[in-house]
Parts: sequence; C-alpha cells; structure tokens
Amino acid sequence: MRKSTQIAIGFLVITFGGYKAYEVVTDQMVMNEKFSTLRPGDVNIVGIDAGAGYRIITANYMAQLVEASSDFQGKETDGGGATEGAIKRRVPVRELLQTLQGNGKALGAFVMTLNEMNENDTWPPIRVVWKAADLEKAIKGDAVLKKKLEADLNMGLDGMPLPRLDISAMENGIIIETPVTVTVNVDNKEQKVIGQVQEPYKPRMIRAVEEAYKEKGNVTTEMQVGYYKLESEKLIANPAQREIISESITQRISPTLAVDRAKNPERVLKSATVVVSDSFITGATSRSYTGNDGKPYFDMTIRLTDEGRRRLWQYSKKRVGTQLLITAAGIPVSAPRIQHELAQNELTISQLQDERLVKDAVDAINQRAAAKP
Repeated sequence: MRKSTQIAIGFLVITFGGYKAYEVVTDQMVMNEKFSTLRPGDVNIVGIDAGAGYRIITANYMAQLVEASSDFQGKETDGGGATEGAIKRRVPVRELLQTLQGNGKALGAFVMTLNEMNENDTWPPIRVVWKAADLEKAIKGDAVLKKKLEADLNMGLDGMPLPRLDISAMENGIIIETPVTVTVNVDNKEQKVIGQVQEPYKPRMIRAVEEAYKEKGNVTTEMQVGYYKLESEKLIANPAQREIISESITQRISPTLAVDRAKNPERVLKSATVVVSDSFITGATSRSYTGNDGKPYFDMTIRLTDEGRRRLWQYSKKRVGTQLLITAAGIPVSAPRIQHELAQNELTISQLQDERLVKDAVDAINQRAAAKP
C-alpha cells in the first residue's frame, strides 16, 4: 500500500472516529439533560408525537393540527384550501394549550370539539342548563327538581306526555352539562383538570312533534298544540313505544360516557410537548423577499436563550423529519419540518406566506421579551 494511501485512510479513520466521538459527547451533553415540563406561554414551539393519530398540515397558508385516522388523511398542501375532512377534524390549538395550563373552561371546549359536539344552528336559542348532579337528584326522586325537569322537558320522566303544551319548553328542551376529567402535567405535576361538556336534549316525542310541522309554512300555536295532541294520543294508546326519559338522561350523564369522551383529548394532550415557551425566547425578526415564482415570502427568525437552545436541540436530535408547531396567542403560525438537529440559538422558519401572521407573531414575541424583568 502506498504511503499516501495509508495517510488518506488514516485521515478518514481519524475523521470518522472524531465524528463518532462528537456524537457520543453531544448525546451525553444534550440527551442526558433533564428538563422540567413547560407550561405554555403566549408564544410556544410545540412538538406533536406523530404516532398519536394527529398530524400537522398547512392549508390556506396556515398550520393546522388535524386528526389522521384510517378513514381520513388530511392532504398537506402548499397553500391551497384545506380539505373538508381537515376542517371537520381540526384540533383547536388555543384550547389545547390552555388546557395544558390547567384551564377547565378550555378543556370543556376542547373535549366537545374532539367529540364533534360543537354548537350549531340546531342548538336552542334559550339555554336551559341542567347540571349532571341535579339531573341525577331529579331522577332519584327529588320532588322539587323532578317537577322542574318535567316542566322544562314538557314530558314526564316515565316518557308519558303532560296534559298541556308549553311552547317554550318544546322549542328549547334542556342542555345537559356533564363534567369530564383529564390528567394534565401542569408545572411538572400531574393534575386532574375538570371541564364541562354540554349537549342539547329533547325527548323523542317532542322531536316527533317538531318533525311533523317543520316543513309547514306559517306555523301557529294551534298547529303546534294539535300535533302535540296527536303524538300524545299515539303514546297513550301504545305506552310500550314510549321513551323512558329518565334512562335516556342517565345514559348521557354516565361516568362511563365521560371517560370515553376524555380518551381522544387525553391522547392528543399527551402527544403535545411544549419544547420552548416564551420564557426561553429573547426576540424575533422577519424579512420579506420575492420567490422564484414571483410570490412574496417571509422568513421569521426566533432567538433563544441558552436553555431554550438546549431544549430544542434535545427534542430535535432524534426527531429529524418531523414537524414543529409555532404558536402565538394560541394561533398556529407555522409548521417547520426538522431537517437536522437544531443546535443553534436561532431558529429560522422560511417561506412563510401570510404577512399578517408573521408580523403579529414577531410583535408578540418582542413585546413579551421586552416585558421580562
């Protein structure tokens, strides 16, 4: 073997050995460092576990966190409209972050969205809210609550109609409010957070009355009373066909149902990691330019403290190819993909297209940084 060849091989061995030594050292420096769980701030860099059934897509130039199940795959776009499925199954990021802060009100909205229980135009104009605890008392025989509940439903809890029709009760029904509990790591401690989930309820016979006249024009009170009387007579003649309302409500306030409703929210909450919050961000800048396609683009650079840099480095080291979610005031700003381990004290997100979103994010970061003591 020629001496020059021996030198070249020796150089490669030394280089390779040096690289491996570097990897070992950085693994020990970064991967072995223990960081506390972060409470979300106004600005956050969030990681989402891709194996939890959720993924980040870009639609309408905005980042979105959506469910990705076997019957749905949100199409990742470069700026076009989001698919209908992506909109339907979109995860509310603001409520997700607020829940990670221990906010029970946000948890209620978060659980309702992930269980497709959002308010829509079928909800009543007047909300007659019944808490699960009061419903349980009424069903178990509390005379005052039972009387009030039957009046609000315009039906007996045994499923038989009342002798007269209260138009307001028929049109509004009731809103059942049930507590749902999830476990959240808040300030590095496991904490039970309770949110309230609401859903409208009307007895089956009342819905049949409304169905009978919904296509009629100029519906009068007399018409409503007439259809109510007709449906009442049907039930009185065939009581075996009635809905046992007490049982229907009991199913809706069941602790088992509450646990089931919490499963998807808990899964996505556990999949979300606040890698860096605004406590570890010192400022941000942006620049605009015209791309090769003639369209305007924006780059945003976020400056990190040393601990923020180490947190991001540790998270990114074993997650090359996955995405991060940058949020400001609960709004997803961008979803950069990790191309390599991020070991610098600056993170630059390139080719953003929404100028307003970039400006608001930079302003929020700098205002938060300026307010630090």
